[in-house]
Amino acid sequence: MLVLAPQLVRFDSLEWTDVSLIAIDRTAARQALEWSDLGPHPTFADVPEQRTTIRIIRQLDRGDLAAPAPGRAGELIFDVSPAATEAGRRTHTAQCVVLSIRHELSAGPKGHAAVQTIELIALSGDGAADPFTASE
Repeated sequence: MLVLAPQLVRFDSLEWTDVSLIAIDRTAARQALEWSDLGPHPTFADVPEQRTTIRIIRQLDRGDLAAPAPGRAGELIFDVSPAATEAGRRTHTAQCVVLSIRHELSAGPKGHAAVQTIELIALSGDGAADPFTASE
């Protein structure tokens, strides 16, 4: 899932502003593949374990000393609406742990801008349920 310019993004007790995108990636943490003796292509595939990672990219106007450190756990909350209105707005939540915080300096039309990239991993409550929940 890719969310462009969400209106509200909170993690634990922090509110993040100027978020340009949230990218949610689901990848196989472990794969089970099998082949037959009849050819080079797999005949069975399963993903018994998967990983849900979240990448949040935001613009920084000045230094932000409130960035969480890797290992910090908390609830990530963000709103998504089809046309940046109240109609159809859904709130997504997930328990997450911060994996990394990176900063870059990029040149843009308004000069140089600092970009902060926050990477998190989403946790399931029981291992079987999807880490994200959505509500109206």
